[in-house]
Amino acid sequence: MAKNKTDKVVGVFMDESHAQMAMQALQSAGHQAQIADESAIKAFKNSGFEDEVVSMYQNRYNEGNSVLVVNGGNRGEDALGIMLDNGAEYINLSGGSQGGNQGQTAQQYAQMDTNSRQYGRVNEQTGRANSAEDMRLRLHREELSATKTQQQAGEVEVRKVVHERQEQIPVNLRHEEVYVERRAINEPANADEIRDMQDEVIRVPVYEEQAQLQKQARVTEEVTIGKNVVEEQQNLSGTVRHEHAEVVNSGDIQVRGEGTTQGNSGTTQNTQNTRNSGNR
Repeated sequence: MAKNKTDKVVGVFMDESHAQMAMQALQSAGHQAQIADESAIKAFKNSGFEDEVVSMYQNRYNEGNSVLVVNGGNRGEDALGIMLDNGAEYINLSGGSQGGNQGQTAQQYAQMDTNSRQYGRVNEQTGRANSAEDMRLRLHREELSATKTQQQAGEVEVRKVVHERQEQIPVNLRHEEVYVERRAINEPANADEIRDMQDEVIRVPVYEEQAQLQKQARVTEEVTIGKNVVEEQQNLSGTVRHEHAEVVNSGDIQVRGEGTTQGNSGTTQNTQNTRNSGNR
């Protein structure tokens, strides 16, 4: 692994699966990372890498290794650490000793055989990092998780509508009626009455009650509008994937280890903990 004057950080991974895991970890930490192709590796010269360093990365790429490039900025050491934690090849071009591992030149790393290469951080107790045979195949499992978003499911409209209907109400009305009573009288008339005898009209006013309708509005009901939150459980279904390792025996080879089973030549066995042979 190396940095340069432009803070470009480069890591070499034995296969693309380890590079992808490192790239996801780098992106989660806020770094910009990408897997370099051949043209991107050749362009390392424009970023301040020496020709020997560029040639070393070119050799690794030609062997089938994956080369990951990060624009580290002022967080270059953090990017280096994340790549080491995810199985990057330990390449110390500083010339110093880190964790007991002496730095070497780019040419020495370019000529280093597969079994001599180390991956990940240096173990302080052993003074070395993992070899290709020590690299474990990481298995992944997808898990479902639910996220909730609020969206309008509908709308309830409460409104007042005026209806008309014909009603009848009873009203007791009074009116006056004229009655005439005649009573026979037999008595002498007064002389004055005889002199004043003339036509005479008596007018009697007659009254009656009449009804007029009046309307008065009254409050008959009150409607309260509110919302309650009701929680219900729903089951969401989805397809998830998981990885498992398969060990394929070719020839008369005995494979032992946790999670392995013995099989005949050419059979496939499942394992939860198998080591990569380092072949590319």
